[in-house]
Amino acid sequence: MTPLALSLFQWITRRSVPLFLSALLAGCAWIPAKQGVFQPGTKPEHFVPDQNLAPGKYFTTELKTGDKPLSDVAQIKTASAKVDTSYRFGPGDHFDFLVHGWEDISREDIIVSPDGQVALPRIGIVKIQGLTLQEFTDLAVKELSAYYEKPEITVVMKEYNNNRVFVLGQVAKPGEVNFQGPGTLLEALSLCGGLPTDANKNSVSRCSITRGKDLVMWIDLRELLEHGNMNLNAQLQNGDVIFIPAGEDQNAYILGEVKSPGLIALRPQMPLMSAIMTAGGPTKEANLTSVFLIHQAQGKGIVEKINLQELIGRGDATKNYVLRDGDMIYVPETGLSRFNYYCGQLQPFFTIVGVTINSITGWSSLNAVLYGTSATTGGVLH
Repeated sequence: MTPLALSLFQWITRRSVPLFLSALLAGCAWIPAKQGVFQPGTKPEHFVPDQNLAPGKYFTTELKTGDKPLSDVAQIKTASAKVDTSYRFGPGDHFDFLVHGWEDISREDIIVSPDGQVALPRIGIVKIQGLTLQEFTDLAVKELSAYYEKPEITVVMKEYNNNRVFVLGQVAKPGEVNFQGPGTLLEALSLCGGLPTDANKNSVSRCSITRGKDLVMWIDLRELLEHGNMNLNAQLQNGDVIFIPAGEDQNAYILGEVKSPGLIALRPQMPLMSAIMTAGGPTKEANLTSVFLIHQAQGKGIVEKINLQELIGRGDATKNYVLRDGDMIYVPETGLSRFNYYCGQLQPFFTIVGVTINSITGWSSLNAVLYGTSATTGGVLH
């Protein structure tokens, strides 16, 4: 390049390159991530982030909430206390009816009919469905007292077939479960084979208990089974229906400087760090001091800024939050990464005018081009 051409190039670059960089910056401008709570419908220029995020209000290291309202311990205890644990006769029950001293009216292997009735000597057909053992005995004594003086009656139960609940949904063997005594939720799950081993664990997190026409409660199965919270082991009543639904797949979004950005499937209790590593981990250009977690809660957009270097370098897991369905993780790039990108965009321009930038790594080479400073001597090009 002749001295005249080089001088002309220097004059052009001093004036055009800053404008070119400004155009690139304007073209790549977007809404920066900010920590805070944002109301929906707010224009970007009017964002006023709330820096007073209450710890644990929106983000937590333990996930205990779900799509449907879960019953708390007090509600479960109240519902369990109302359960009548007395056994009551029903269809299919087997018993012996013995009258002391009167074998001719005693009977063995009496089976309660589907309509809840039995046929007894001298008494005839009587409906005993819903009666306790004591109530049935008192009724028989009253009826036989018209024929015998102070009859002594003993009812011996042989098979209890009317203390059952129905377990439906995501269990190994759904269907009817019979109890020999007062039943609980854990007993019902055990008798129906437990949760299926090949089921998506993420989908088995809760169950409902319906009693009669009313939905009584929703139970947090993870808290009961994984954490052993026996306060959630609800007492069951004859005829209860337990339903374990298959929830929808839960996903999170990983954006920015990770090796494989995109959609990931959430495992139960999956924390932030595990999600980032599932996406291949951060790239070399990632800004680990300003990772953002975006969550929707209570009709608001919640953005939390997380220092991943603190989490890795010091083992500070206080912000290694458990992810929820629909959460977004944004790992931004460093300023140097953005600068390298702009230099890469400038490369074709310098090549056209006869100047080559060989992987600019410092400011000295760029100064030599923009401001006439020699990269080797520190002098001025003429």
